[in-house]
Amino acid sequence: DHTCQVCGASRRGPDGDPYAEAHHIQPLGRPHDGPDEPENILVLCPNHHADFDYGRLTVDPETYRVLHTYEDDVDGTRLDIADPHELSEDHLTYHNKVIAGE
Repeated sequence: DHTCQVCGASRRGPDGDPYAEAHHIQPLGRPHDGPDEPENILVLCPNHHADFDYGRLTVDPETYRVLHTYEDDVDGTRLDIADPHELSEDHLTYHNKVIAGE
């Protein structure tokens, strides 16, 4: 529904249509070589997309608990996952270790 899986926000583009961004958990291309598949994608608002890119936001691969380095409103919440969307534990683990440096 074009809503951020972290905060639930919905944005509107210049024409008024719903707007969200697709984030590859394990980035595409070198050096990460993440796959372009649904299990490697989150739907995010622009702010949380940037936070993922910069390693400020991580998701526990087992509990889907969100950890944010400075945003208390989302830190400790659970990632919203619409059925039947499944996420890869491997991609989340990769992001947490390589991108966020955990």
